[in-house]
Amino acid sequence: MRLVFFGSGTFALPALKALKNSTHELLAVITAPPAPQGRGLKTLPTPVAQLAAELGIPTLTPESPNSEQFLARLRELSPDCGVIVDYGYILKPALLTIPAHGFINLHPSLLPRYRGPAPIPRQLMEGCELTGVTVFQLDSGIDTGDILNQVELPILPDETAGELALRLAEKGAELLCITLDQISTGNVQRIPQNPALATRAPKITKPERWIDWRRPAQEIHNHIRALAPQPGALTRFRNRDLQILRSRKISTSNPEKPGTIITDKNRLIVAAGTDRIEILELKPAGGKIITGRDFINGYHPQPGEIMGV
Repeated sequence: MRLVFFGSGTFALPALKALKNSTHELLAVITAPPAPQGRGLKTLPTPVAQLAAELGIPTLTPESPNSEQFLARLRELSPDCGVIVDYGYILKPALLTIPAHGFINLHPSLLPRYRGPAPIPRQLMEGCELTGVTVFQLDSGIDTGDILNQVELPILPDETAGELALRLAEKGAELLCITLDQISTGNVQRIPQNPALATRAPKITKPERWIDWRRPAQEIHNHIRALAPQPGALTRFRNRDLQILRSRKISTSNPEKPGTIITDKNRLIVAAGTDRIEILELKPAGGKIITGRDFINGYHPQPGEIMGV
């Protein structure tokens, strides 16, 4: 089939590679325009645009994919199917009807659970042990279209959002190719989503990033890994913000005031509402990523000092 690929972020990269190596023809890649990125705010193309250039695929960067100008360009391409992964724009009905087979989308959850822009961190925050990827037919709703294919994957106990995203992106790329083959031969099965089972996965807000050390250690550990490596769970020490990026739960029967720092043989440990959290990696505001041991050697926390104040 003749395909157009809509994507921008890193989650879309395995899918783009897989489609390039498939039996289908990639007519063009559509991605967000270059934008300021990083601490220096240097204007750079999206990760998808960079990969498309390496693969020699024509790239379009419309300010709005729903503009009449872009719709006319897409009609000229006359695609059989559109594929969208981590694009960042909502596609309106006039665009969705241009490809003969419409658009299919790759979503990193077992739909209809965790519809929305932040399914991976939301699943980790809630302590889910099972996730997966879903390929579904795009419609005018938010992640509401018919399910075409779905695969389950386990979530590992200490896996961060970044690590889980890599695994889901690779599995999702395989599933996209399988689904496109089924569409091309007329063998795809469509299963309507059950709205009664739907849950939401809204964007993470900055207030949600702050760690509440009064919560149980397992919940804090899930919170930290859900926000790693970006945007990072937040706490404070000596009036300075810290991003906590990797942790481990430690069971204990010795209760301490939540937030109390405990140093144990160069291990940075913080008391939680129940049990303790060992901080393995963190990033002070304006600094670089360091280990818990580096933090102890550089900041010399005193016995009884409180994290989060």
